[in-house]
Amino acid sequence: MKRCTEEDLEKITNEPITEEDEIGNEIIEIAEKNSELDDRQENICIARKNSKTNLEKQGEKMMKLSKEKFPQLEIGTTVRVTIPNVDRARGSPRNILAVVTQVEYDLYKLCTEHGFLKYNYTRQEIAVCEENLLDMDNVIKLAGDRQLTLREAASNSSVAGSQGYQRCHCKTGCNNKRCACRGAEKLCNSNNVMGVQIVKTIKKIIMHFFYF
Repeated sequence: MKRCTEEDLEKITNEPITEEDEIGNEIIEIAEKNSELDDRQENICIARKNSKTNLEKQGEKMMKLSKEKFPQLEIGTTVRVTIPNVDRARGSPRNILAVVTQVEYDLYKLCTEHGFLKYNYTRQEIAVCEENLLDMDNVIKLAGDRQLTLREAASNSSVAGSQGYQRCHCKTGCNNKRCACRGAEKLCNSNNVMGVQIVKTIKKIIMHFFYF
């Protein structure tokens, strides 16, 4: 093999770059870039497949834990449904009793003594009673075909009534249906004139017995 002398190296370096050489260099650069892109795309595909596999495993694990913690309920089981604070009155129960009447796609159709709840519930939204306090046939018979929201069911099962409060502004004796309390078939509160008079009378009686 012939060794290159200094003159040969100088001659090579001084030779002008032809158009063919430029095209060849560009082709080499494009090929290298395409190779890098292919490698990167392959790595991305591998990472996506691994992510999908890991998510599926995590989902299966969560479903398994959920089923162990919340086993499926049978039709006729008595359950408790928590009533949100915005849907109940002060002093009203925090829960309402219902019975499972239908199970479809892991969603439970519930019925109370006042009617069927409009929306289906997931297993996590209801708590199981230790004993079946409600008989499904009797509850369905009492409910009829009525469809209720949870707020309406809470109102019907509460002695305190529905959310909020109601009072009248009567200045007479609350003797007719114009009275908001009497129209709603509720006892008048102590905010009206008649209620204030009753409270004053009770106070006088208490003071009388206290001093004498």
